[in-house]
Amino acid sequence: MQVQIRWRGVAVFLVLAFGLAWLVEIGLRPFGINLLTRAALAMFAPAIAAYLVRGPLLQDGFRDSGGGLNLMHWKYYGLAYLIAPVLMTLGVLLALLTQEQHWALDANIHRLAHQLPIGHLPPGETKLYVAWVTFWTGAANSLSVAIVLNVIFTFGEEFGWRGYLLPRLAPLGGVTAAVIVGIIWGFWHAPLIALDGYNFPGYPIAGIFAMLLFTVPLSIILAWLRFHTRSVWPGVLLHAAINGQATVVALLLSKGDSLLRPPVGLLGTVPFWLLAAWLIWTHRLEPAGQSQIRQPAQELAPEAGTGAS
Repeated sequence: MQVQIRWRGVAVFLVLAFGLAWLVEIGLRPFGINLLTRAALAMFAPAIAAYLVRGPLLQDGFRDSGGGLNLMHWKYYGLAYLIAPVLMTLGVLLALLTQEQHWALDANIHRLAHQLPIGHLPPGETKLYVAWVTFWTGAANSLSVAIVLNVIFTFGEEFGWRGYLLPRLAPLGGVTAAVIVGIIWGFWHAPLIALDGYNFPGYPIAGIFAMLLFTVPLSIILAWLRFHTRSVWPGVLLHAAINGQATVVALLLSKGDSLLRPPVGLLGTVPFWLLAAWLIWTHRLEPAGQSQIRQPAQELAPEAGTGAS
């Protein structure tokens, strides 16, 4: 059977997702807008692109967008919540076992204490005490409040990558589609990595390819969640958990080489690759991915006759 993909929609989506994001990441840089602000704003670009392609531009429709919560698959939300801390903890252990980094929480807290812009302190309190309270509060928030706040931004990415692009490429096969989305998603980060050292300081070119080693296995995991729930929200949750907990991971260890250190360096990606490989080996991206994602696209085929090839 001939594979039907609406390439016009895919092309327009990619032009918009990359164009809007890179306009923010590069265009706002000369105005002194900091890296984190530009990165956060750029995260909305894929969602805006998906909305425009599904809505006013090509009228693809929203039937297979995955915007519903679909709480019947509640266990996947629990798994999405647990995957991030488990895999990131394994990455930390791997960095310690290979001696690429060493445990440096105490030293990092002392450095944080010296950096705190605190003047007068209440009797009995020190900057070191405040630093430890800040750390433990941040650690607790990374498992709760930070996830909720990050959901706002990660939805911006997931509604585009897994809400639009993944189902459009699903006729190629679940694994193939997930890998392609992961590669595209990785290169989408290129300006921040090349110009600002995002995640991989000191490696403007190698860092771009190192990012692919993180986004590809994560894309496979996120595709599994998307296929089996027909919703982007478990992926939004997992993505938010990773973003929210990355800072805590950095405080646990010595500095290390950014190409190797967890959570996004090579050692940090190993647990993600192992889980992704298991999902592929056990056929968890197919046939469930095909039956649940491709069907809505077929239902919409009459609307998109000019976009298929």
